[in-house]
Amino acid sequence: KFTKVKVNQMTREEAQEYIREHSAEYFDSDKSGKGYICPICGSGNGHKGTGITENPKSKGHFTCWAGCFSNADIFEIIGKRENLTDFNEIFSRACNEFGLSFETDNFLLTGKKKEKVYPESGGGIMNFREFYNEARKHLEETEYHRGISLETLRAYWIGYVPEWRHPNSPNAPATPRLIIPNSWEGYLARDTRENITDTEKKYAKQRAGHVGIWNVKAITESQQPIYVVEGELDALSIIDVGSMAVALCSTANAKKFLDVVSQRKPKLGFILSLDNDKAGQAAISTISEGLTKLEIPFCIRELPAQYKDANEFLIANRTAFEEWCNQGISDFKETLRENESESLAEFENESAYSDLGNFLRTLKQSREGKPISTGFSRLDGLLDGGLYPGLYFIGALSSLGKTAFVLQVTDNVAAGGRGVLFFSLEMSRNELIARSLSRLTRRFCGNDTRLAKTTRGILRADFNPFEQKIFARAVEEYSGYASNIFISEGVGDIGVDEIKKKLDRFMHFNEGVPPLIVIDYAQILAPANERYTDKQNTDKNVLELKRISRDYQTPVFVVSSFNRENYTEPVNMASFKESGAVEYSSDVLIGLQYSEWDYLDQEKEAEHKRRVRERLDTISALAKQGMPIDIECKILKNRNGPKGKIDLRFYPMFNLFTESE
Repeated sequence: KFTKVKVNQMTREEAQEYIREHSAEYFDSDKSGKGYICPICGSGNGHKGTGITENPKSKGHFTCWAGCFSNADIFEIIGKRENLTDFNEIFSRACNEFGLSFETDNFLLTGKKKEKVYPESGGGIMNFREFYNEARKHLEETEYHRGISLETLRAYWIGYVPEWRHPNSPNAPATPRLIIPNSWEGYLARDTRENITDTEKKYAKQRAGHVGIWNVKAITESQQPIYVVEGELDALSIIDVGSMAVALCSTANAKKFLDVVSQRKPKLGFILSLDNDKAGQAAISTISEGLTKLEIPFCIRELPAQYKDANEFLIANRTAFEEWCNQGISDFKETLRENESESLAEFENESAYSDLGNFLRTLKQSREGKPISTGFSRLDGLLDGGLYPGLYFIGALSSLGKTAFVLQVTDNVAAGGRGVLFFSLEMSRNELIARSLSRLTRRFCGNDTRLAKTTRGILRADFNPFEQKIFARAVEEYSGYASNIFISEGVGDIGVDEIKKKLDRFMHFNEGVPPLIVIDYAQILAPANERYTDKQNTDKNVLELKRISRDYQTPVFVVSSFNRENYTEPVNMASFKESGAVEYSSDVLIGLQYSEWDYLDQEKEAEHKRRVRERLDTISALAKQGMPIDIECKILKNRNGPKGKIDLRFYPMFNLFTESE
């Protein structure tokens, strides 16, 4: 099935990259021809819909659109299909699927890959297997063993070359070197001379070929915590006294180490003990932060101040060094015990019994509190009295009145004495105020709609004496509750964190009473992570908004856009853009649609679309004349109550909704 390529050896990390690059070859094309059949749920096979597609910005990452809605990379997909959870098993299975065979030889990893050309090899493929074999034969010709036993040096393929030249500089002066392999494709050559010039010191440590994390195999195979050090000789020193270690080979490889660890989960964890210098301490900081995010246990073990690195400590006092290493392992185990105690305390705090008192207090507060009325009596009836703490989503077609509706609810809630935080991510504060005043002029003008003002008319401030009188009355009415409305405006720069901060400040100045939170609209909230897909960002933001409603015990009312393909269809859960998170996390899901939008009995799709287009023409004509439009407000999901619908009349010219008689 897979493309045949000319292959040679590769590291594990390169194998993962190769699999990601060729990941599309793992799937069969779906019926639509636009994607692939999902290997997890089978979507895309037997119907016209798209199954699974690759994210164009993230190679090897796929999204299923019709079945299981998985959002995963190629390794996660293979794991789910094969029911595997251990990454090593998944990686092994992936290698088999993609025609890569791997064998291990001590800490060296070999396999197959596309041809890779190294300049220092004269245009050929770099492979140092024969070079290492020859260098190992001469190890006993040097006394430069740095306090490390021959047994350990031999176990890790350490060799010696009396006259070594860099492969890229065959005419350079020859020097005696200790050869420390990193993989079949790269190694460290360490100058063994004691007395060298300052210029020669700059080249005392030279690397050839491709060099990664040294002894990387230990990360998945070690049965004890692993020391993380900077140099290969430091790692060999720790191994020589009975512990286990890996070497970064450079403090610049701190992030590379974290990338490796994220794929190869250790059995226990790490002891960080880098060089006593600025670069070493900076690397410890970077690795500590990364391991914390990965939730991998670690502790920091500082070297005695008089020693620059572990190898220097070993040479100075082997007995003290061995005790120091053993104490580091004891410290790590103590860290594990402390973490376990914290986890136990966390479980105890999360037990139902420990929270029973809080639950009873919440019940008492619930008896004392009342739901927040939306100002629409029939809608309140469907919602068991109004808005309760929870996450509410409302969606509709473009221009159907989503913002007008939530703004009217905002005004009704504020008029009832409750504070409202309105986060407007599209419209300005002035435009929202003008919309509210436009609605009020329509209410106060009676049957003479000529005296009512549109939003644009109010912003132009062009009134005749009769209109001015109606407008003044609207301003007086709005002034009575406008002090309860707080509008934050922004385009793409308001996210969940900003909402939390504003909410905390509001409750501080409002004696702890939470406001109604209105967000217009969900899809243009600031992304949780710039690297996430739109769906991943929506999922994350929806989850955090749900937590806000729970933690602050207040309703969060969110406007959502619709998928374009649902514009001519009756409103349903799938209508909501990025509907997965919206559908699952919301407590109440509300959809607005034009009346007569549902399918008639035995009506075919083509007939329905023709009738909808005709209906839209009628609606457009009514709107231009300032006439009301019949709207249906559907409760599509109600976690704690019934579904249903109410009929509304919408005056789009004046941003006004009324309940139909």
